[in-house]
Amino acid sequence: MADDGAGGGRSLPERWQAMSAVGTPKRRIVQVLGTVAALVIGVNAVHAAFGKDDGVGEVVRVIDGDTIVALVAGEETTIRLLNIDTPETKHPGQPVQCLGPEATAFLTDRLPEGTKIQLEYDQEREDPYGRTLAGVFESDSLINAEIAAAGLGVPVVFKPNDRFLSEVRSAAADAQEKGLGLFGTETDCTIPAQLQTLASAAEQLPATVEGDPTDAIAEAATAVEDLEVFIDAIDPDGLRGLHNAVLAAPLVKDTVHRWRQDAKDVHERADKRHEELEEQGRAYAEEQERKKKEREERERREREEREERERKEREEREERERQEERERAARSTPAPAPQQPQPAPQQPQPAPQQQKPAPAPQQPAPAPQPAPQKQSSGSDGSSCVPYGPEIPHADDGGYTGKRYGMPGGKTFRKCR
Repeated sequence: MADDGAGGGRSLPERWQAMSAVGTPKRRIVQVLGTVAALVIGVNAVHAAFGKDDGVGEVVRVIDGDTIVALVAGEETTIRLLNIDTPETKHPGQPVQCLGPEATAFLTDRLPEGTKIQLEYDQEREDPYGRTLAGVFESDSLINAEIAAAGLGVPVVFKPNDRFLSEVRSAAADAQEKGLGLFGTETDCTIPAQLQTLASAAEQLPATVEGDPTDAIAEAATAVEDLEVFIDAIDPDGLRGLHNAVLAAPLVKDTVHRWRQDAKDVHERADKRHEELEEQGRAYAEEQERKKKEREERERREREEREERERKEREEREERERQEERERAARSTPAPAPQQPQPAPQQPQPAPQQQKPAPAPQQPAPAPQPAPQKQSSGSDGSSCVPYGPEIPHADDGGYTGKRYGMPGGKTFRKCR
């Protein structure tokens, strides 16, 4: 060992002897050495308590997706993971958010009770709620970033703390690209899943409909209305109603804006399809009105023809009934006795000749000589000599041949 110039190459006992030789009290030196030793021990104790021990901990339990309780420096400490925000499950003013339980389950599986963790801090170590703000590591892996990589949280800044923001943002971007968690469609409650459902309903709207398009029009109207509600909800205030309040974080606004634009595009297509179906509905209604009028006119003609046919049938039936009634009446009335032949009408009696007043009496003329009888001629020009007795004329069955005597004579005689 080289001489340091103070005690030469003497040993420590020799130095003590030299110091004693020059009159330095031995007791005083011992006191100084004791004080130095105490200071060294105290500094080591402070370093152990405030330097090394608050950088490690042991997990006691998981509260939610971004908060744990750990035993740090011998005390249970609530630790809020820095630069990551997960869906709420225990917020008193909000319902359970989409994938909140899944985020809690992820952290519980990743940090079960008793897990040893390392803690690293930023500028501010506590938030307004008294929680310790830290980056939590397990096996040299940043748990804050692992949550984001699973799509179960989004990057957030608790000013002025941004020490772990870069890693968390990078992990969240990877989750978006892969469509994981909040950025995927596997869970119905996520924004992408809801948008996919609405887009699918809009794409299934028919372009044309055979027959009545009323149902298709109603479906299109519902699709358009649902998309309008969805678009209005994709903003910081509306996302809470969609159970996705965590997505209102400023660092994911570009992603949310892109979803909103996608929804507007779907809405535009659905609205156009709705208008096309309404036009078909108007055309269908006009066609139905035309057919209705034609049907009513046809029914009117058929009704009139039927009524006319029924009227004729009724009249024919009534006539048949009257005829049958007459026939029944005829059958029920006894037949009249046969009538005697009516006698031939009698020839009118000749009017009696009026007696002329007798002439004044004259001298009687001499009686004329009887003229010689001549044979009478028949109507056919033949001569007929009457013979036999005079036969009276009879109306019933009597002789109706030639008569003799004055017109209106009532007797006839045979002639030859």
